[in-house]
Amino acid sequence: MSIAAAAAAALLSHAPMPVIAEVEAPVQTAPSPSSVAPTPAAAPPPFKLINYDEDYAYLADPAKRNSTWARWKHVPVGGEGSPVWASFGGELRLRAENRENERFGRGLQDGDGDFQTRARLWSELNLGSSLRAFVDIQDARSFGLDSGTPPAEENRTDLHQAFVEGEAAVGDGVLRVRVGRQEFGVGGFRLFDMREGANARNAMDMARVIYDRPDGWSGGAFAGYALREGNASWDDATNYDYRLYGAMASRVLGAGPTAPKLELLYANTDRSVTPFDRQVAGRDDRDTLSVRLTGKVAPWDYEVEAVKQWGSFRDLDIDAWFVTAVGGRTFAGVKWTPRIAVRVDAGSGDKDPNDGKLNSFNPLFPQPAALRTDLGFANMVLVQPEVTVRPTPKLTLGANTAGLWRQSKEDGLYALSGLVIRSATEGQSSYVGWRTGVFARYALTPFVSIMGVANYTKAGDFLKETGTSEDQSYLGTFLTFRF
Repeated sequence: MSIAAAAAAALLSHAPMPVIAEVEAPVQTAPSPSSVAPTPAAAPPPFKLINYDEDYAYLADPAKRNSTWARWKHVPVGGEGSPVWASFGGELRLRAENRENERFGRGLQDGDGDFQTRARLWSELNLGSSLRAFVDIQDARSFGLDSGTPPAEENRTDLHQAFVEGEAAVGDGVLRVRVGRQEFGVGGFRLFDMREGANARNAMDMARVIYDRPDGWSGGAFAGYALREGNASWDDATNYDYRLYGAMASRVLGAGPTAPKLELLYANTDRSVTPFDRQVAGRDDRDTLSVRLTGKVAPWDYEVEAVKQWGSFRDLDIDAWFVTAVGGRTFAGVKWTPRIAVRVDAGSGDKDPNDGKLNSFNPLFPQPAALRTDLGFANMVLVQPEVTVRPTPKLTLGANTAGLWRQSKEDGLYALSGLVIRSATEGQSSYVGWRTGVFARYALTPFVSIMGVANYTKAGDFLKETGTSEDQSYLGTFLTFRF
């Protein structure tokens, strides 16, 4: 994950970028009225990027519920000691932005800034240790955004998540079955992301089976549909024109926190209408296979992922691919604990629009390479050095710079949404541009953070050949509350 992409995840993070990290939510010890020292609170689990992954069962011990926060996280139903308990959480994110030259100056523009809000409230009901229900309400709004408000920018009060989950011991492991509307993020979040960086997060209507073993093996399967999202309240519905199913497995290759982890993911996605450059939009029935390896050899860390896609687009055969690699080093004994890294991404583009094949990579539900830039991973090569430092435990600073090229001159330039920004017929150069980004994040408290992000993309030769080729910039400030 790049620094700028991980900046969205950093709204929940105290850890150095660009790792997807988590915030510690404290259980504060209240003063004891007696001379007997109070029972110390157990270390709480961190806030997770996906909220239903948080586990507050440890607060069943009333001695550990010694703060207002802890008492909201574990509410016995039916009296103290009851196996039935509820948990409550929420988020409020306020964002002020200025976007200059979206899509490099083509189409509707917003040059005077905008303001966005995202509010979420969720609740979990645990019926003992083997069954739970989870509900999450989301409200995302934009004010003064003149360049367009698709559902990712404005999705008013709606049922964001609602599922039931059962759990049982099977063999040496734990089997979980989850059915209903739920966020779906796996692996490095490059193929299936929850859209944290956007104003409205994304969920799916699906069923999942997950099996975890204590020896490092994990696996499962999923099937369901994407959502047909709308701007109004209570209008999100199952999108039966976008079906998906698949399976995944992972294995920790060794012992200890730095042991390599191997992850396999297979997904079939079938979408009725999908656009590609120089092709009539049509049905995309695509198989995707991903192999991902992550690990650490102190002080180095690494991540490599290779993706192969096949299937059919209308009457064309699909033959596409994507590769990414990130390698970094953390200087633990140096002031400010700097981390330097290099990221390389390459997604295939179509070689020939008339050869009976489609080589364009489909990133499915991707995480952005940078916060608030238009560019996606189809037909894109990105080479990006990046650095982060931590002047204080509460402050994280980061910067990156990246060269951007088209992988194939016979394919166009795509937005993260999959829409074509520029057609291949508009220019001959491969060079798209050069992007520079910076961010700063400060944790005011374990529950409140503030962050600033800035990106600037200098238009390259290909964009200049297309006529409209304004440099693109983004400036955003975020204030996030979470409990």
